Amino acid sequence: MVSESTYIDDMNQLLITLVQNKCINPPGNELKSIQVIEKYLKDRNVPCKVLESAPNRGNLISEIKGTGKRPSLMFGPSHVDVVPIGNESAWEVEPFSGIIKDDHIWGRGTTDMLFIVVTQLQAFIRLYEEGFKPKGDLRLCIVADEEVGGTYGTKWLMENQSEFMKVDYALSEAGGIPIAPGRLLIVIGEKGAGWKRISFKGTSSHGSMPYKTDNAVVKASIATKRLASYNPPLRTEYLKYMSKGMGLNFLTRTMLGNRFLVPIALKIAYKQNPVMGRLLHALSRMTISPNIIKGGTKTNVVAGEAYIDVDVRTLPDQDDEYIIKHLRKAMGALGKEAKIEQFSSETGFFSSIGTASDPESEIFSHMCKAVEEYYPEVTFVPLVMAAATDLRFLREVGAQAYGFSLFPPETPMNTMADFPHGPNERISLKTMEYTFKAYYNLARSFLE
Repeated sequence: MVSESTYIDDMNQLLITLVQNKCINPPGNELKSIQVIEKYLKDRNVPCKVLESAPNRGNLISEIKGTGKRPSLMFGPSHVDVVPIGNESAWEVEPFSGIIKDDHIWGRGTTDMLFIVVTQLQAFIRLYEEGFKPKGDLRLCIVADEEVGGTYGTKWLMENQSEFMKVDYALSEAGGIPIAPGRLLIVIGEKGAGWKRISFKGTSSHGSMPYKTDNAVVKASIATKRLASYNPPLRTEYLKYMSKGMGLNFLTRTMLGNRFLVPIALKIAYKQNPVMGRLLHALSRMTISPNIIKGGTKTNVVAGEAYIDVDVRTLPDQDDEYIIKHLRKAMGALGKEAKIEQFSSETGFFSSIGTASDPESEIFSHMCKAVEEYYPEVTFVPLVMAAATDLRFLREVGAQAYGFSLFPPETPMNTMADFPHGPNERISLKTMEYTFKAYYNLARSFLE
């Protein structure tokens, strides 16, 4: 019988290897890590299958068949690709060293989301080696390409392995962060991504005589200011989930549940905790963030063309028509002449719709059992994330899909908000152990 400490030590070393594999997307080259995981499974006599979606791109699946008396559960889809490191000088360690320092494993991808890859994998292996006979299928799904939209990962599997991907429940990134004593964030959904390029035409002429000229850069500048200050319609249902789960007092819950009082509540929340203020703001509406503006050809030429690239994030049920309607409304008269386009796939952009799962499904009681060793009395706080994940593909075909992991009570929420995609990304050894045990416990509780 393999000891628990051996499972944990092997799991930590595997995470270090995956960090060192440096699967930056683009271009990805995830097959390197997928083949490492394949060998890891086969060395332990666990059957699996690698499916190559493109040269150097691959995905891995495995399954412990159930009797059909319980719903099916997927560990994943969990991705092995990582984002670029950005400014390396901002890192305290070499970003792909996988070094253990201060009881953390450091490196790009550790929190997003290689630690979940290895904890799910190790929990799956332990269950297999113990001869676990589940009443529902337990599936493992490790994928490529999440960071650039899933074309060669989860989306490809949905199209080419549809039966395997059809599950009742799925768990991936990344909940389990303590938000208050005894209260853990659980991700029930995510906002959609609808980035747009907004273009303006002007009339080129000599820059020495700008009076009354038709300057596209000026138009884009005015439009940018209007977009940044625009307030789309408020929605309160996801704020209500948060405020109820957090156990906030009656007055605060009332304010967050009333769209006329939400602006006041957000200002108060931001003063107390800026990260929480921004999160609550994002949960209350479609957000519009104009982040790039370009135009003109030369300093002494009035600009004939200019454009703004806008990051738009939508709540569930807000479609492309909704986005365009409010962008034009935000820009006022300029909205009538603006050309609004979706980014091409060549830019690395992907569009997605907002999705959400049931915040009170039957798996929640099993989650409570799974974490009771560390959180004897726990309340899960439902969260709709501002960012997109691969779980959206499964929700779109009917799965109940959640972000689930387990961080220690002392984990500061503000710090965790900075790690994914940021410098000095790292995951604590304690989080690795907690999450491994939580997945193992959850599968046993839910599928037995």
